[in-house]
Amino acid sequence: MQTFEQDTAHTGDHRPLTAIILGGLFTALGGGLFAFTIPLLSLDERISGAWLGTAFAGYYLAKLLVAPLSGMAADRFGPRRVLTLAMGIGCLIPLCYFLVPELSTLYAIQVIMGIVLGLVRPVGMATLGSTGSGSALSRRFAIHAAAFSGAAFIGPILGSLLYFNRSMEPVLLGLAACLGLATLMTMWLLPSKITTIRPEEPKTPTLHRAGDTATALFIALSGRTLGIGLLTAFYPILLANTLGRNGLTIAFIYAIPGLATFLGLTVSGRFSTRKPDLDRVAFGMMLSAGSLFMLGSSSQAWQFITFGTLMGLGAALSIPPSMALAATLSQRQGVLFGAANTASGLGFLFGPLLGGVLIQIFHSLVPAMQVAAALGALACLPLIAITLRDHFYWSGTQSKGITIFLALLLIVIMGFSLTAQTEKTTFGKDLYKFTDVAMGTIVNLTIEAQNEKTASDAAKKTMSAIWAYQQDLDHRNPEGSIGRINRSAGVSWVKPTPRAFDVLQRAFTVSEHSQGVFDPTIGALTTTPLYFALDETVAHAKSPLVDYRQVLFDIPGRRVKLKKKGMALDLGGIAKGTIVDAAVALLRKQGIQSGIVEAGGDFYCFGKRDWTVGIRHPRNSAEIQTISIREKGVCGSGDYQQFITTKKAGKTITRHHIINPSTMESAHKSLGVTVVANSAEQADVQATTLFIMGPAQGTDYLKKHAPDSKAIWFLPNNTVATTKNFP
Repeated sequence: MQTFEQDTAHTGDHRPLTAIILGGLFTALGGGLFAFTIPLLSLDERISGAWLGTAFAGYYLAKLLVAPLSGMAADRFGPRRVLTLAMGIGCLIPLCYFLVPELSTLYAIQVIMGIVLGLVRPVGMATLGSTGSGSALSRRFAIHAAAFSGAAFIGPILGSLLYFNRSMEPVLLGLAACLGLATLMTMWLLPSKITTIRPEEPKTPTLHRAGDTATALFIALSGRTLGIGLLTAFYPILLANTLGRNGLTIAFIYAIPGLATFLGLTVSGRFSTRKPDLDRVAFGMMLSAGSLFMLGSSSQAWQFITFGTLMGLGAALSIPPSMALAATLSQRQGVLFGAANTASGLGFLFGPLLGGVLIQIFHSLVPAMQVAAALGALACLPLIAITLRDHFYWSGTQSKGITIFLALLLIVIMGFSLTAQTEKTTFGKDLYKFTDVAMGTIVNLTIEAQNEKTASDAAKKTMSAIWAYQQDLDHRNPEGSIGRINRSAGVSWVKPTPRAFDVLQRAFTVSEHSQGVFDPTIGALTTTPLYFALDETVAHAKSPLVDYRQVLFDIPGRRVKLKKKGMALDLGGIAKGTIVDAAVALLRKQGIQSGIVEAGGDFYCFGKRDWTVGIRHPRNSAEIQTISIREKGVCGSGDYQQFITTKKAGKTITRHHIINPSTMESAHKSLGVTVVANSAEQADVQATTLFIMGPAQGTDYLKKHAPDSKAIWFLPNNTVATTKNFP
């Protein structure tokens, strides 16, 4: 048997290294382009989040479970056989869709791709691990990690290009082509005699304690990926709540840690001069953990950019030497890197779960991120102790002492963070706050009750109801009322739930009163992902399908029908308010007399208590005015939530998600509107309507149809307009 080191040293043949890098790159590229398009297809087909979540859960679980098995197989049968088999399956499995063109087939392909990637990455790393030692090995791991990181960026771009006509066939052919190239590279360049069994080396101080070092390294890897997993799941929500829903800004800032990791990996291997670089591993991981902690308390874009960059650079510093270190800990590289990938997978699995629990307890994403950062740092402490012992030659007593001190310090910091957050969200006696995620945003329930148990029980029932209402009214759920109506457009009548039927009647009453300014049939366009960023001809082509008068109501039978195929309903301009009102009603039914139900800045205040709320300018965080609210709903609408900017005739044009049905283009009479009304539903639907109308037409509309409501407009010329009764 021969290793890379032997093969390269004796023959100068670098083909094996090329095979591992290119094979991994093409495999990750194919997996990335396919994984990116699956959510888009689910949106286009209005498939429920449960189906999509199940597919991705199966994908990550498959990767987690197959990692240790792949390593053992590589040690026994050699990496070439395992890689060729995995990549070959990945090449052929997409073709199953052409035989059975069902959505379930695509989800099955997604899970199988999890198995393929779960085989390819650890086996590739194990093969690299048998190449040698020192700085050369770190550089190879840096190149390998950079290839996978680069594929994570290029894959979605390629996927979006292949999915240009909303067809999965080009995507699947692209996936098959990528895996086919990976298979050919492996068969052509990787010698059959290559093994993942590392030759024996002279004992070093680290290798004398290889078991302790491996355990410490795997714990540190789990801690690092715990933070990454939590960040992946909740970082977009934190950015949206902090910076506003500027889709491109959020996407850019969200991508910064990964981009910094990729760029850092392209150069980090050059700084490795020793074997093993324990200090670089520990420093990089602690830098990432500290940056994650600071991200949690950031409030400005420059802070997110700065600490996101530092977090990515910390990962770039630690990944190559940590893998090079792992390669020195055992001769059986397959088993070793299978275990390393399992440790990483556990962090990715439990990070989002931890975040969900902490959000419910502390009502904020901030402590969730900071606790994850502290746990990541704590997980790194055993490795720091070994670094001090084996790299700086501290005594066992000294290294343990400083490690214990750092552990206590981190626990104190974590405690202060949680205490500060608890104090921040404590409003007074008998007032309790509960937080969860629903409707694509953070939902806060502030409840006045006699004791915490009463409040907690009421909050749990209310959140369960919110999720149920969301599923019924969300056009993305094919089994919900709106989803069923949309899928039967131009074909048959549909009987929605009583609640959905009532909401639809009220929504179309607003359509009549506003003469189509508010029109739920705009869903023919808005149910398409990133519809506001598409070419304007796409929107104009949908115009014949947007007409509230083409929706039929069978009042006695409580049925609904869309006249034309291609029509679709989108209740995004009213449903959140409807759900907030329903939550308030349920809380009252459970004996809660006072509180606030708030979802993404839209809320209803109920009970005998007066609540003071602030109104902010949509272009900055400046508070324009505070108002006192009791038994009122407050909702806002603005172009700052989802938008892109383009150049047209030398002018910068903002294209955003609020579409004027009469022009099928983004409305531009307002920057933002805030409405105070007798219900959250009224405030929500009026905010959307008034945003499109502007202050002149909007004021007349309120006088005629909702005289009790009041509104404030933020206008493109940086002025403010209000109704006479505001505030």
